[in-house]
Amino acid sequence: MAETLRLTIQRLILAALIAYWVRLPAQVSAAIFDGVSNGQGSSERLKQAGSDKEGASKKSYTSAKSEMVNITSLNAECARRYMDSLLADHNAARKQLCGNFTKRSNVAVFYTCFERLRLIHRALPSIFLSNGIRNFDVFISQDGISPSIFDDEVFSIPGDMPYVYIQHPVNLCTGLHMHFVKAFAFDIMGYDILLIVEEDNVLHPQALQLLARMAELSVNEPDVGVVSLLDMDMGPFLDSSRFSVGIVPVRSTTGHLWIFGLHRVKYDAIREMMNAYYDAIKGYEYRTKHLLPLRPRIEALMIKYGFPIPSPFSQDRFFLNSLATANFTKRYQTLFRFFQPIGSSGLHFKYNTSHFVKIFGQHMYNGLIDPSAAFDVTKDPRDIKAIRDSVRLRLNRLFQRYRRSFPLESLVNSTFYGIMEGRLNGQGVAHNIRGADKGSPPPPPPIATCDLRQSRGAI
Repeated sequence: MAETLRLTIQRLILAALIAYWVRLPAQVSAAIFDGVSNGQGSSERLKQAGSDKEGASKKSYTSAKSEMVNITSLNAECARRYMDSLLADHNAARKQLCGNFTKRSNVAVFYTCFERLRLIHRALPSIFLSNGIRNFDVFISQDGISPSIFDDEVFSIPGDMPYVYIQHPVNLCTGLHMHFVKAFAFDIMGYDILLIVEEDNVLHPQALQLLARMAELSVNEPDVGVVSLLDMDMGPFLDSSRFSVGIVPVRSTTGHLWIFGLHRVKYDAIREMMNAYYDAIKGYEYRTKHLLPLRPRIEALMIKYGFPIPSPFSQDRFFLNSLATANFTKRYQTLFRFFQPIGSSGLHFKYNTSHFVKIFGQHMYNGLIDPSAAFDVTKDPRDIKAIRDSVRLRLNRLFQRYRRSFPLESLVNSTFYGIMEGRLNGQGVAHNIRGADKGSPPPPPPIATCDLRQSRGAI
């Protein structure tokens, strides 16, 4: 039994090595893994082990567990070598990853994905349907040793639409993947603005234009680092005719980094810290960053740079803490949500759909805007007063209709501050006022979709 498992593990290791050194497409290495699992009948052999003597089973289990740890370590080492090779020679990296792609813009849009094809098929088309998308350079970065998102031929991207599809030959995990995106955009390709869209978000047609404008505005704000699209739904308490392109500076740790942007000026200030985090985590299994041996390596960096202790060890929190250390303690965030989140589970949470909607709502802004007119609502006291007045007016209307009374002043204040701090689920508040017996919130507006078929050689 132990010998059989050892042979199986050796084949798995060989597959991982092939995926890295030969750089075969991910589906090939996946087929090798499947062939080992199915052809060799490893699962059936494990079942058969249950009928062996208890001592032999325990020994086999311990051996298999040890071998799996070795495979995990091997993948981490392959990922380290792959990343180091890209970062060591920028010209070679551009040629290897981009082929004959010609840089046309100073703004890079990165769609990061893994293998959730059901969500990717809904979200990715919204990138290419975005207004002004041809003014940006688009990159699709797929992590992990998994089948290409184009394998099922669902997508069709017009041949005259420039884009770059990068399918990494190893599983980078979130830590290395997000470092790759930032380093690739700013260091390897030399872009001024980076916009990142995670795989389970459907964009408003003007979301990217607005986010790029916000990144431009952030340059002259000494305390603003990252810019992001609001992940809540505060629309029910705001006047869209006045504040649809309003943005507000909030604490940098407010909300999620589902769709966000960064200007080179801000990245330059934290590059040293970003590289230090990369050096600390590369070659280690990132999913166990809260355990030995990786945890003390990250903790040492947190102490070195004066980060809050305790603090999450994740790459996104290290990123935000780095910005705060460089005095970028705030982020610019929209007042309305310009995307629809369609994934109810992710790296940091796993909710059922109803619970996810209860927390984040489900609507996105469905009107048209002028992205170039984006403005900071905190710059003019009249705008702040108008937001408070709008909150009071809309709460009064809801209470008069459903409660036959007026809201408490404390509710008006908490709703107003929830908006100004970017943390209010407006649909949830309105639903609570209407009462559970009034039914669930209305469904979100329909989302435009298109049939995208990949044009081979479009890079």
